[in-house]
Amino acid sequence: MNHRSLVSVAVTQVDRIRAPGSRRRRPGHHSTERRAALGAVAALGAVTALAALGGAGCTESASAPPDHVVSVEQALLTQCPYLDPLDPSFYAGPPVDFARELMITHVSVVDEPCRTTWTGSCAGGGTQGIWTFGELITRMAGTGSPAALAAEWLHQWEVPITVNGFTVPPRLNIRPLVINPWLVASGCPSGAPIVGPGACALDLKRAPFRLLAISNRTDLACANYTGVGDGEARFVFGVLGATGNALRATVILEYRLPPQRASVPYTAVDWEADWHVLSSLPMGSATYLATLQSILHDITAPGAWPGGQNLGTAIGQVRTNEVDFGGLPWKLREARLQNTGGGVNAMQLLATTTAETPADSVNQTPPLNSYLASNAALLASFQQPAVPAALLGGETSAPLTSGTPFWNHSSPSPLAPIERHHFGFNTCGGCHERETATPFLHVGVRAAGTPSVLSGFLSTSLATAGGGLPSAALTVTDPAGTGATFKYNEPWRRVCEASRMLQGAPRCWSRANGAH
Repeated sequence: MNHRSLVSVAVTQVDRIRAPGSRRRRPGHHSTERRAALGAVAALGAVTALAALGGAGCTESASAPPDHVVSVEQALLTQCPYLDPLDPSFYAGPPVDFARELMITHVSVVDEPCRTTWTGSCAGGGTQGIWTFGELITRMAGTGSPAALAAEWLHQWEVPITVNGFTVPPRLNIRPLVINPWLVASGCPSGAPIVGPGACALDLKRAPFRLLAISNRTDLACANYTGVGDGEARFVFGVLGATGNALRATVILEYRLPPQRASVPYTAVDWEADWHVLSSLPMGSATYLATLQSILHDITAPGAWPGGQNLGTAIGQVRTNEVDFGGLPWKLREARLQNTGGGVNAMQLLATTTAETPADSVNQTPPLNSYLASNAALLASFQQPAVPAALLGGETSAPLTSGTPFWNHSSPSPLAPIERHHFGFNTCGGCHERETATPFLHVGVRAAGTPSVLSGFLSTSLATAGGGLPSAALTVTDPAGTGATFKYNEPWRRVCEASRMLQGAPRCWSRANGAH
């Protein structure tokens, strides 16, 4: 039997219920019976059904699920052989510590006085300011001006912009809340321009950003939006107001894991082995901090990506999540380096389309309806193709401002709850709000000396129920009101994927929704 996710097993079994000789419908054209069955798949008890499946696996040494499954909840609690001591695929080395290795929010790291500031003591070792927003911007600027790179990026909230044919309106509160205080701290008059004639340069050592988290996303080499992608390392920053107060705004610098380290070819598996050293070191110790600095330096340094833009920076994209720049609803944007005439080594950080997320105005319109209906069966198993590029917007809202407050096909919808949910879950706004039962931020803003609060999606307990299954799950009720529920344990999924890499199993275990 092919090794399949619990979701695809359930959907396949629904298809098998048809009478012998009945015609198989094209994807997206469900019978009433199949839609009802898929709805039932999304409504049954999860952990019991999953435990009954036994040892699912995608490597040759792991056992396969049984051939006949009547029904399971759409629960993304994939049974992980690498976390099951009774499975031959079990990773028996030092366990992956989520907080030390995968999602680092401890104040001994994010408030470390040398690396996260330009004024703190470095008596305990480290490079001054190396984890600050200003230093990271400097490293990605190439031959261009780092201050100009930051200013051009910020200025895009001050004016209307057009991305992929969609107009993105300004968010004018960024000027009094962020830009003017930063200008004053830089020795410039409040209200001075930051781009164009008469622009006053922003002092990057006074950049109003506080480090919230450092995230190891080697799992994205397997579980990107629509399949395999680049593993990443991420810095999550909170934006600060004039008095150092935390605004409701975050910035995430997302770096692709370079294909080499110290001139040695590297894969996500190699990077994971280096990150894994952190799990065996005391949190915040000198050795821990030095090890983490070494890893992050080799990811963020100029030349980390040989032949890449701006002298080889590995930056992939910069994302923002905020509500204070312009009021509700929450807004999400994405920026990438783009050539504005200065050449490949002096690119600017400019707005681009939000990944796998249509413009708000596309919700419940014929173009999106067509994509959803034609890919419904693939959405059920989270193997859908990418959203057509023409639909992607330059900003998205949470909740949505057009049609329903969540992504959906117009009524009457041919989609089963699982299909609609998977589409919404894969969008930026859906993942940050209703599709994961998240108020909005997955990594909360914070005051100095206090760790960020993680969303329920990122803080579900890693306690085990045995058999490679977690004992806890985050339950999400379908925002479309179908009564369906969806269960997640994202920390478990990430620990499973890291353990798989450490075990040396070459084949990816999970998709981005957690299913195998």
